[in-house]
Amino acid sequence: MGTRFRFLWVLLLSLSLLAGCTATTPIVLSGGPKPPMLDPNLLGRPNRNIQFITDLAALQACIDAGASAFGATLQTTNVRSAADIDACRVGRLARGTLVEIVGYTSVEPVAQAATPALNLPTPTPIPQAPLGPQVGYVEDIQPLFERSCSACHSAAARTMGLQTTAYRALMEGSLNGPVVTPGDPEASKLWQMVGAGKMPLTGPLPPAQQRIVYAWIKEGAAERRASKPSPQVAASAPPNNAASAPVASTWLTIGPGAELDAVPDACEAASDLATLVSSDLILPVSCGAIPNEADLAGILSKVGLRPAVAASNQASSGQAGGGQTAATTASSQTTDADATTATTADAGTSLETEDEVQVAAAPAAPAAAAPRVGATVNAGAAGIRAAALGVPAATEDDPYMTPRGGFCLDRRLPNNERGITAITFAPDGRMFLALDSSLTGEVDPLILYDAYHPSRSVATYDWVNNNTKYEEIFVESTRITGMDYADGALYLSRAGEVGRIPDGGGYEKLADGFAVQSQLFHANNGIVISNGWVYVSAGGVRDGYVEGPIVGIGEDGAQQIVSGGNPYAARIVRAPLGDLLGQRSIAAFSTAARGVRNPYGITSDPAGRIWFTDNGATNVPDEISAGDEVNLLDPGAIGGGEGATPYFGFPLALSGAPPDWYTGPVAALVNSAAPTGITWAYDTIYFGVYGRYPGLYRLGRNADGAVIPERILHGWPVLAVTTAPDGAIWIGLGNGGLYRITPGCSN
Repeated sequence: MGTRFRFLWVLLLSLSLLAGCTATTPIVLSGGPKPPMLDPNLLGRPNRNIQFITDLAALQACIDAGASAFGATLQTTNVRSAADIDACRVGRLARGTLVEIVGYTSVEPVAQAATPALNLPTPTPIPQAPLGPQVGYVEDIQPLFERSCSACHSAAARTMGLQTTAYRALMEGSLNGPVVTPGDPEASKLWQMVGAGKMPLTGPLPPAQQRIVYAWIKEGAAERRASKPSPQVAASAPPNNAASAPVASTWLTIGPGAELDAVPDACEAASDLATLVSSDLILPVSCGAIPNEADLAGILSKVGLRPAVAASNQASSGQAGGGQTAATTASSQTTDADATTATTADAGTSLETEDEVQVAAAPAAPAAAAPRVGATVNAGAAGIRAAALGVPAATEDDPYMTPRGGFCLDRRLPNNERGITAITFAPDGRMFLALDSSLTGEVDPLILYDAYHPSRSVATYDWVNNNTKYEEIFVESTRITGMDYADGALYLSRAGEVGRIPDGGGYEKLADGFAVQSQLFHANNGIVISNGWVYVSAGGVRDGYVEGPIVGIGEDGAQQIVSGGNPYAARIVRAPLGDLLGQRSIAAFSTAARGVRNPYGITSDPAGRIWFTDNGATNVPDEISAGDEVNLLDPGAIGGGEGATPYFGFPLALSGAPPDWYTGPVAALVNSAAPTGITWAYDTIYFGVYGRYPGLYRLGRNADGAVIPERILHGWPVLAVTTAPDGAIWIGLGNGGLYRITPGCSN
């Protein structure tokens, strides 16, 4: 074994892809000798002394010459303590991460002793039977379920007592017993639901992913893959000449101090642990200097990659403007619990190499879109005045319903088991609740997932004088997902229609004909009345990814697919309040914004701007942005026709350079975040998240001025978020929880 090391300080390049930015801060090494460069490494500026390299030999020559080498990870990559795939893991690096390489280690297998030439026929290798299952939960099933099932079956959710995002929890089953019968998919409740397309509820898994689930159960539902066997040669057939030349493997050393994502089975803490990655997983990029952002993006795009952001800087870099992929935003919230769902990639073991699974590969995903720039509204103009709290990244180990960042939590209606889907207040302090089905005990899917099932109601609640009882004023309703109070009436957005309840009167339908897809929770979701206009977040009817990514069509075509051709779907629509009351028809509405998939919560801020959440497509690989976002709509940017309205861009259809009319999100969220209710309070935006990393979030500005989302409360499922006349935040949960949140607590 030959080893050569040259230790330098490590640098993980922070790539800030902020919408509307015109300059970036020069990249500065954290210490040690500076690489030779003649120009500041600014975005788009040439670095005339940089030498680009393309192969391992050039990378090794660079290190041998005493210079720094830089490379990017081709996929999520394990960092090992020794040059062996069985060595313990120090941590992991996200796909597309730029790393400084300070040394390399070549490992040469022991050569077989040469034998005399006997001119015998070349022996035929004897196939060796597999030593065990080639589909493992950790490598193949867990990442799939984390992406597609966590909204309802995560550690926080556990609908019907089932958690699919951890092996032991999944094998324990649900309240009704085991859901996996190892070796027998047909007898397994999990496969019965997945194979029939009944689960996930957001839409069936693609056929290739279904086959992976089937193969996993058929092979025995193992926690991990077995090692792949090597062919054996018959003992009676000696080699013709000397043994074949041994094949060397090369491991690259990244410098000490690298900020790695945590892994649950990490090595025991030690200051002298090596940090080695397989050279098979590194794309050589440059020698002598760090590539600038433009160069790096161009190099990675050739192999279908986008730059990832260093873990230490992700929370503050580029959450606005839509320039991040889901891989970037996801890793900004990486946790020990989440680490088990990541690709465990070393030389020869890659989840992304589907032939190792021996089932049909899923359709190839397109390269992620180029960085997108907000044309109308971006984070820089968002008006967020609240400073970042500096709270740690979200983890599934956060205490449930315990706020962080100095917020007080006061629970109301402690015995309520009816889900709360919307909350609003009248100016005089009257509180209105939209009540849904209960998620406690035996859940009836017919009721819970049928938007038209008449099991919902509207209630008033005197939270000041009565902590235990509400009074229903409108019963036997379809699902209600939005409420707002204006001019003496309570306005409702419910499955397929908009209506109102005047003070002292009964329900009046104002407009119907909105698109509804019950299983996907897609409908006309939220409603807000601002400056004489009624705004409705109108959801789509198609997931947009279940059959594979949308490619080869324009964004207008993509929106037609998601909306099902309904001109009042997959949009933000609005109507003058007077016209709506006079016409009482959906024709009073017109498009206010396009290019959204399933907008949910909607609210206005003191300046009259409209904020809304958007739910991205499901089953989307993390390196592709699915479109889970917090968006800001400036009413002044709404033109006089469909084509003159702001376009937020259906992410899966974006490709190439961003169009100049594109409006980027204020905050791009991790795939499958599924943001819900939203409100303005305490100089910023608060919103709920239903899916991955569920809870209550707020937006703040970090020291660099970037807008970042911070989870201040771990809870599931937060559906309703609103602000009371006294300024307090109220949230309603699908399990019946109702909470009042105010700042000022020390813990």
